[in-house]
Amino acid sequence: MSEIDSSSVVPDTDKTTLVPARGETSAGSAAAVRKTIRRAEREARRVGRPRIRPIRAVGTVAAVGALIAGVAFPAYAAIQSEGEALSVHDVATADAQSLVVASEVETPALDGSAYAATTPEEIAQAKAEKAAAERAKQQAAAAAEAAANAAAATATASVAAAAAPPVASGSFGAPLPGGYTITRSVGSGHEGTDMVIGAGTPIYAVASGTVVTAGWSGAYGNLVTFTATVDGSAVEVRNAHMSSIAVSPGQTVNAGDIIGYVGSTGRSTANHLHIEVRINGGLVDPMGVLPI
Repeated sequence: MSEIDSSSVVPDTDKTTLVPARGETSAGSAAAVRKTIRRAEREARRVGRPRIRPIRAVGTVAAVGALIAGVAFPAYAAIQSEGEALSVHDVATADAQSLVVASEVETPALDGSAYAATTPEEIAQAKAEKAAAERAKQQAAAAAEAAANAAAATATASVAAAAAPPVASGSFGAPLPGGYTITRSVGSGHEGTDMVIGAGTPIYAVASGTVVTAGWSGAYGNLVTFTATVDGSAVEVRNAHMSSIAVSPGQTVNAGDIIGYVGSTGRSTANHLHIEVRINGGLVDPMGVLPI
């Protein structure tokens, strides 16, 4: 093996020296030089590719992980929160819309065509029952109307039968048919006679004369006043509290004609006829001159 010129070797000023130790032989010096060169090469490789120590590697990974957690996680949480907020908003909007729609919904009224039956036979039976009920209702209404008409006809016949008796010329007739009750007469500020009888009873003119007033008159209610001449005396008769009036002002009436019907209008607490009689302008007691 040839000698290696030590002058051609690049010394490693940090780690090694190529100067052989004192007393080494030439062969030993060559071996030492080779050993030194191999060490220098290993050192050069080590310097070019540094080793990663385990503890330092773990620390680095932990630092990187913390950095990711500190930045990525809050950003993800913010995105999630925003998504949740938007979801709540969307849900609230949908609920509000559903409430508006619900307030506008109207429940359709069920008519007679809505049946619980499901088969054709059941539907036909339900329709027949409904038609029968409608016919019964119409028949009941017709019967009630017929009964009312019959009662009215009976009342009319009774009134006709209870017509005022004939009045002799020059005298007074009765203002009502029979069946009344006298409850009050002239006195203590009361200027007439109260004759209590059912509403609608006809009121007759007690003498032949001319209608002066026929209409509403305050406390009198519906009032008919007429004047007549009886036995050469001027007579004025007032008939008050009528339910309705059958004559008009200026109309001529005969004794016994219907001038109105008993009622409780004006200042009154029951159906009755309040009748007043004045002769030659002076108030008289009707019970003293009328056949009552």
